[in-house]
Amino acid sequence: MDWFLKLTIEKITYTLKAERLFINNQIEQIKITGEGISIVLENNRPLIEDLELNKEISWKIIKGKLKNPDILKRLINLLEDSLKNKIQ
Repeated sequence: MDWFLKLTIEKITYTLKAERLFINNQIEQIKITGEGISIVLENNRPLIEDLELNKEISWKIIKGKLKNPDILKRLINLLEDSLKNKIQ
């Protein structure tokens, strides 16, 4: 499954491609690519949803780097919102 995200940084809007690489009942891996970025993020969303836990999703970068933690946080928020909208 592929979709696009729009991330605005300092009045510049970047279009990033999100691609689900892997999912099972415990983890999900999503690759984010765009201008100057290529990372793979992993989360535990499937496990949390299957167990119906009221916990935050934990994310980690498993490939690539992002220098700015604030941008990573904004990107994760965008991803979580887009995943909620795709499931509903």
